[in-house]
Amino acid sequence: MGKRAAQAWGFGPRQPLPVRVAPVRGESTGSYVSRLAHGQGLHLEELLERVGFGKASRDPARVRTYPSTTEMYVNERGLEYLAVLCGTTARALQEGLPSTAAHLLEPATDREPVWTWPWLPRQGHLVALCGTCAAVGGVHETVWMISPDRWRVCLEHLRFTDSDSTGGTWGLSLKLLTQTIAAHRDREALYQRYGPAGEELFADAFQITVHWWTHLPDTPRWVQRARDAGLGEHAVPAAPLVLMPEAAAMAAHLAAFEHANKRDGQARTRWMDQMREQMDQWGVDFQVGRWALMDWLQRHSVPAATAPEAVGELSGRPTSGVGLPQELRLSPGHTQVAQPTEALGAASCLPWQLGQPACDM
Repeated sequence: MGKRAAQAWGFGPRQPLPVRVAPVRGESTGSYVSRLAHGQGLHLEELLERVGFGKASRDPARVRTYPSTTEMYVNERGLEYLAVLCGTTARALQEGLPSTAAHLLEPATDREPVWTWPWLPRQGHLVALCGTCAAVGGVHETVWMISPDRWRVCLEHLRFTDSDSTGGTWGLSLKLLTQTIAAHRDREALYQRYGPAGEELFADAFQITVHWWTHLPDTPRWVQRARDAGLGEHAVPAAPLVLMPEAAAMAAHLAAFEHANKRDGQARTRWMDQMREQMDQWGVDFQVGRWALMDWLQRHSVPAATAPEAVGELSGRPTSGVGLPQELRLSPGHTQVAQPTEALGAASCLPWQLGQPACDM
């Protein structure tokens, strides 16, 4: 901001903009501010210039063209100014806009309002809100959400959206993928039952199935699901849709192994035999797929702690009790590698990622 602009806006805006625009909980700041501008009949940069909120974007055309890749960040004073313009409070904005969280605010610079537009979001992924959800909420343009995964599943309207805009911003219909819908519900149930430990085991299960799909993409059930979704059989965006049923079932097998907490050779062999039978039912080549299972077993080879206090200290997860998820003790080998995040890749102890070539796994 120039010296004259800083002086002119030293006290900031004093009243809300004429047209109120409410944020969608979980929305990206860039998406919300763009909608705020559109509500006033302005382009984004016109709004920012008129209110004296930092400098105009270095490349406003890029911001308009690539809303699914760019995110806006503000400092504390900028957040205060934005709250006034929206007719709300800074705290309310932070509750609704993830990228305005305290740890993501820009550094203070002489109390001037600052905003930036880095090419990629610093946390999470930008994924479109289900178009039906937006329309029901009275929003008639695309709403970009900050999502821990590269995709979102709307179980209410049976829509799938992702960071690649698969199926357009309204989303891809899941009406033909009943098993995928059930698997997402199973994922939610696993988290509700075990808390973060359940989510981490689901992340492991998803990583295992990603390994299988990457090496065995022509497995008939996955090919058929991709066709039912109207996607290319080997397209990376298809993976979250076609793999979820096996990932959910795999997570149950991983949870059973952790519950038993028996890591000796006999227990591991018995579990692998069970997985061979399961994979035969799925049509997944066990000789190829077993390598991912062996990798997981190796990382979970150390018995879990026996004292609840030790588990809490190790993982930070809540122990069982009234109103809390059921306790599930994961092997220390998992917690030493996995990160405390909702993103599937980071929450898993397995190192490969969706989209990684088979030769690198």
